[in-house]
Amino acid sequence: MKLAKGMFALIVLVASGLRADVTIRYQSEFKPSAALQPIMEQFMKTMQTATNSSVIVQGNRAYTTTGNWTQIFDFAKGEMTLVDPAHKTFTTLPVAQFADKMAGAMPQMSSQQMQGIGQALASIKSNVDSKVTGKTAEIQGVQAEEREVTLTMDFPLPPGMTQNGPAMKMVIHIWTAKNEEAMRVPAIRELTGYQAWQRYIMNPAGVFEKVAGKMPGVSEIIGPLLTEMFKNQAVILRTHMEIYTPILATLAKQMAAQGKQFPIAVDPDAPLMEINQEVAELSSAPVDITSFEIPKEYTSVPPEDMIRAMVKAQSAATAVAAPPAADAPK
Repeated sequence: MKLAKGMFALIVLVASGLRADVTIRYQSEFKPSAALQPIMEQFMKTMQTATNSSVIVQGNRAYTTTGNWTQIFDFAKGEMTLVDPAHKTFTTLPVAQFADKMAGAMPQMSSQQMQGIGQALASIKSNVDSKVTGKTAEIQGVQAEEREVTLTMDFPLPPGMTQNGPAMKMVIHIWTAKNEEAMRVPAIRELTGYQAWQRYIMNPAGVFEKVAGKMPGVSEIIGPLLTEMFKNQAVILRTHMEIYTPILATLAKQMAAQGKQFPIAVDPDAPLMEINQEVAELSSAPVDITSFEIPKEYTSVPPEDMIRAMVKAQSAATAVAAPPAADAPK
């Protein structure tokens, strides 16, 4: 079955390469609650820049950008080129090697650290639910339908603390192009082929599994969520994520009963954070061929060095100053 899907992906991709160029650009938005706004302003700016992305497809090649990084894919050769414009460096490697290189670039942990993280994550109980809502919308001239994916998590509480309902909940609304739009809209047709190649040839799920192997317990929690999010093969046009943390509201109440103040005000029924990403541009206009060319002044570096730099840069971008620590109720 997997082979058949892989062959289908290649057929769609080759066929689409004969038709039209396509450009799709996504814009991200981070909306923390009013209580978090003052302490997350810089984080929001950093993450919005880091998560804005675009894809250009022309024939048997694709050019993608996410934040400050660029990837160029050659479908026929099965190769990818990673480009770091900030340092004017690049590297080229077979797509099949990317997962192993990513796993190798992850920070190394001692066996004690691995065991501690594994035990902590093993204590978390999670559940993923997915449903088609029946809602529809028009996004950039494309008819879209919504699917809702919900992740709930429960974990051990401090002595004397009780929690009604999940400790944490994440609700993700995913809007994808209707299947028939691939026949009506040339850009959606091209992107369908590109996404099929990504999922069955590049295999992002396989990359995640190898990277998650460095962090015991992560795969069991995040894996089912990613499976539900991306099981629909249609082109994603909009996502809206809401993160709820009722556990913080419960902790705040118990601290107040002890005459202590929690650092932030938390509404258990309102999201602590909302994250939006939507298509801001969808075009079948001719693509500038120079987009796929590496500038002559750029220097080639080993894949290991480039991917290690990517991981380090991503870690630095997502590192934020945490709110003042609160003591758990005694």
